[in-house]
Amino acid sequence: MLPAFSQELFRIENGIKYDNTRVQPFMQSLNSKNDFVLAFRSYFPGETASESRYFVLTGRGEELKAYLYSVNVLNDLNLSSHSLDQIRKIFQQNDLFRIRDEKDIPNFCAKKYDIYESYTYEFTILSKGQMKVLSYYSPEYYIEACYGISERQNIINSVAIINLLAEEY
Repeated sequence: MLPAFSQELFRIENGIKYDNTRVQPFMQSLNSKNDFVLAFRSYFPGETASESRYFVLTGRGEELKAYLYSVNVLNDLNLSSHSLDQIRKIFQQNDLFRIRDEKDIPNFCAKKYDIYESYTYEFTILSKGQMKVLSYYSPEYYIEACYGISERQNIINSVAIINLLAEEY
């Protein structure tokens, strides 16, 4: 069994080389000071990344921190170490560092285009010169309508722990 903060646990799979131009400025700054940065937002079509509210989890050594980023302001969420550890465990159990983006998973579904103007869950993960973005459109709808992609449930579970423990989000 790996120690709680093994670097192997935070190694990105199915990602790309880190590219500063593909992440928000606040993520660039956090990435330069941490071993990993995981930023989550939920957004609707037409909403830009700079207009979004983000829940952010960072790790440096054995220290975890959570933030809320909105309108160019990064606020510390002051979550307990137990809550931070629970969030980290759920993220690891749901393989956020390993799963693929929805567009990279082949899955034919006749109901794929039944809804429009719904929300997207997006995780941006940065670690050790690597990055990836996990983007899942209306996962609660598609988990029922287009079964077969277990990664959707992983995303739903990960968002649920954020909503449960980071109530300010």
